[in-house]
Amino acid sequence: MPKTLTGAELQLDDGPARESDLFLVDGNNLAYRAFFALPEELATTDGFSTNALLGFTNMLFKLLADYRPKGVAVAWDTRPVHRVELAPEYKVDRRPMPDLLREQFPHFRPIVEAFGYRNLEFEGWEADDVIATLASRADEAGIKTCVVSTDRDAFQLCSENICLMMTPRGVADVHVYTPERVEARYGIPPDRVPDFIGLKGDQSDNIPGIPGIGDKTAGQLISQYGSVEGVLEHVDDLSPARAKAVREHAEQALESRELATMRRDLPLECDPAELVLAPPDRSQLREIFRRFEFRNLLNRVDELDEALPAAERITAGTEVPWREGELPQAQGRAGLAIREGRFALAQDDGAVVGPWRDDLAARLRGAELVAHDFKSLPRLTMEPAEDAMIAAYLIDPGRPAYPIDELASEYGVEVIPDPPAEAETAALVREAEATRRLAPLLLERVRERGLERLYREIELPL
Repeated sequence: MPKTLTGAELQLDDGPARESDLFLVDGNNLAYRAFFALPEELATTDGFSTNALLGFTNMLFKLLADYRPKGVAVAWDTRPVHRVELAPEYKVDRRPMPDLLREQFPHFRPIVEAFGYRNLEFEGWEADDVIATLASRADEAGIKTCVVSTDRDAFQLCSENICLMMTPRGVADVHVYTPERVEARYGIPPDRVPDFIGLKGDQSDNIPGIPGIGDKTAGQLISQYGSVEGVLEHVDDLSPARAKAVREHAEQALESRELATMRRDLPLECDPAELVLAPPDRSQLREIFRRFEFRNLLNRVDELDEALPAAERITAGTEVPWREGELPQAQGRAGLAIREGRFALAQDDGAVVGPWRDDLAARLRGAELVAHDFKSLPRLTMEPAEDAMIAAYLIDPGRPAYPIDELASEYGVEVIPDPPAEAETAALVREAEATRRLAPLLLERVRERGLERLYREIELPL
């Protein structure tokens, strides 16, 4: 745990973060942090590395489950045009991205979206400048905001409305800074942090500072003289060795401060008040967790309901009218379920339930039938319009089973028979109607994966 200037343990509990409505996350920073915090041996059974993805996902899960924010945005770096113009050597010595991290990088943004968070990326600007601009706008609007980053430059953002969450050991533990806590640690207020870095530098970003000046000395000098310029004006008051270093690197210190100063005035078309959290897509999250074999997270998806309701895909009309009757001469799109000698046929006007006979198959030939595992239905030889089980398989082939009630729950589809029915009839109505409603949602996922041709031309006709 960091210490105060007096040597006391600094209190960095997450209380201030729990008051925040908006969380702004430095995506690149969190991805790197997760990669180096967790062992590279973490991988799926087929050998795909997942250490960075797991740490990154754990943090996003923690934000939603523990802090219940109203909005979350994850900002990503682009080429830092502004700072490279100031100093061509800026970050030039930073190690290239490790290959194992590079392989995982394309999967971060879809994970962000599945949680209902926003990805932000603006050409020519680094994530920390994007975050600084949005945090400043949020501060002016009185929006309580938490910045999530381990970059010490971000200390300068702390204010009455903005706190900084850092993850010193991986992503499990968090330290949260306020202006008072920054000053207790370094002896300077947040707005003096760029001057502090101007003197001491930041090796991780190739910001040189003044050789021989570390944290303690930089804090003392800025506390005493107020700024880099103040130190330069009082250079004759310093010890001979320190005065010599300051004189020889004066311009370097001023340039270092400029490099460490986050831009708060970017012309971004983004209002922090509109970064409203979308409901998490539980189906997509489950699919991601299965693909990367995040078993613990897979078992915890339902915890998100306590923080935010599941994605509202079907809201109105969940009560489905049904009646006993003969199978009609079906036309148009219809959901079909047959179990133990009884059928349910669901269309826009409700469901019909009755006894099934093989000779009734002829009445279905004019319909676009939607079913769950169509091939298991008795003596039906026509090709279905859609098959929910086949679509679910193509979306997630590693899943052990595809029960219709489980799929319906994941996609937010709830069917309530009206009037209430005994268990077997209710199950028939739910299967027929849920399959009918699920089909377009599943098909959308199939298309996203470029698998519709496989689905239409090979899987359905088999």
